[in-house]
Amino acid sequence: MDLRLLLFPALILPMGVVVFLLASQAWESHTQARTARRWPQTPGQVLTAGVRETSVRVRRSTSIRRYRMATRYAPHVQYGYWVNDVSYQGQRLHMGPAVLSSEAGDAQQEAARYPVGSQVTVYYNPADPAESTLDPRVSRGTWLLWATALIALVVTFIIAGVILSMPPIRL
Repeated sequence: MDLRLLLFPALILPMGVVVFLLASQAWESHTQARTARRWPQTPGQVLTAGVRETSVRVRRSTSIRRYRMATRYAPHVQYGYWVNDVSYQGQRLHMGPAVLSSEAGDAQQEAARYPVGSQVTVYYNPADPAESTLDPRVSRGTWLLWATALIALVVTFIIAGVILSMPPIRL
């Protein structure tokens, strides 16, 4: 039996699943943003603006532990708005996944674009006015998902090409 027949599905299928999952998540975020651009707009007001700290597990290369906790930062803006005489509050800045930063200053810089008390345009879902965003464009997180899916796809094709170009390996 040729070992390549075992290597190909053992490596390519899991990588293909990863590419599919990344691309489908990016597609869903992209579709959400495209839909949100058609949502109605209403005036709103920034209620709070600052930076939110989040602890995440990150890889660490030591002999004792493989992971450690690290602090990441994201802008946190809360805004209020009215739709059909009902008051709502939202926190979403962009459509799609948020990008966390290792620098608080990056998140603070984005939050500073929304001073407390300032007027903002809120895009809200007419079917569910509690769902809203300040910017209906695709987020950087969605573009990172697309880029990661593309890189994983290229790596998958390279590995597939290497496996297929190998001489037969008999077991």
